[in-house]
Amino acid sequence: MTLHGLMASAGIAAALSMSVAAARETTTVMREVAPVTRAKQPALPTCSLPVSNAEALVILSNYYPGYWWDHTNLTIALQSHPRATDAQIRAIHNAIATWSEVLLECFDGLITLTDVTGTQPSEQKAADIVVHFVPKAGGVVFGGYAICGAHGCPNILVRSDLPPSLDRDPYSPEYIEWVALHEIGHALGLGHTTNLLESTDLMGYGWPSLGDPVLSQCDIDALAYVFAWALEGSAPHEPGPGPYDCGGTRPARTKR
Repeated sequence: MTLHGLMASAGIAAALSMSVAAARETTTVMREVAPVTRAKQPALPTCSLPVSNAEALVILSNYYPGYWWDHTNLTIALQSHPRATDAQIRAIHNAIATWSEVLLECFDGLITLTDVTGTQPSEQKAADIVVHFVPKAGGVVFGGYAICGAHGCPNILVRSDLPPSLDRDPYSPEYIEWVALHEIGHALGLGHTTNLLESTDLMGYGWPSLGDPVLSQCDIDALAYVFAWALEGSAPHEPGPGPYDCGGTRPARTKR
């Protein structure tokens, strides 16, 4: 099992960036020793997203065996606390919808993420990825985390409330949406940016203090690397070595 957490932030950012999402994450920062890999991909995403300041992205399967997907028609569901507000629930569904739309646009339906909340008696049985919204989870330690295993991620946790001793307001729905976006990125197979504290990429820790988070072209290109087997039309296999270099030049993208 693998855990990736998101650090609780004292401040809440005001503006929601069009492309993006998530919150400060916490667990021990992995300091990669492997050289950055300029991966040659058999096919490229067919979208153009904003460029972020990420230098490279960690590929989680390099550290945790089995942490990759052997199918591409992924499902996701939300299991929310009974006291969750409509706005909080909507924020997480918005994050799911953002990833769903971006994957559809960038991979032409080859890689999909479908929200199946409420379609089965148990969300755990319904979906590959399950987001649990638990307002008071985590204390001051994290704003969200993803616990994933081999070919599945049944335990993403997102919270909203800080301990009363801190005398802070709960996270806004916009901030909750950012947290969920970031954690879903982990569930899909993306690690953090290698320039973690400075990067405002969705998978970095630099936002919101250094600017709005960016769901970037590198995030999508790295997912193409994670799902290379699907893009090349071969049998499922684990991704190649990382980190995935965000600085490489890419040829022009055309619709397949």
